[in-house]
Amino acid sequence: MKISCDDARPLVPSYLDGELSEAQASPLRAHLLDCPACREVAKEGKSLRRWFEAVPDPIPVPAGFAARVARRAFAGDPGLLVPEPPAIRQRRPLLPFLLVASAVAAAVLLVLAVAIQRESLPRTNGLDALPSRPPWLDAPASNAQSAAAPSSPSR
Repeated sequence: MKISCDDARPLVPSYLDGELSEAQASPLRAHLLDCPACREVAKEGKSLRRWFEAVPDPIPVPAGFAARVARRAFAGDPGLLVPEPPAIRQRRPLLPFLLVASAVAAAVLLVLAVAIQRESLPRTNGLDALPSRPPWLDAPASNAQSAAAPSSPSR
């Protein structure tokens, strides 16, 4: 009796566990020899099954271990062996800091603007013009005299 892949694949886990009768296992074995895809499924199942096999040497459990665990569990002990890490401090929101920093910056800018404005204003109360001529009016006249002086004939 020949079986298809759709019929064989659900039988593979039972075959690996040894739960199939010889009448069911015989056609499945023949199919696994002929079909590489189903054979690969059986290989994966066999390697997975190795993880769940019984450990050959059981690990010894100390006497009274289960009683100590039960007593501590019913007492409410969380069973932590290491101390809990310190609580993380809550971060304050950034917006209040930015508002205060902006207000301080605006106040500093206002004080600087007033100071610069006061420096640019005249220091006297009068609006009199300067008694002497501005230097830019005097400069060409002195240059004209100095330029005219060397051109005069020398004796």
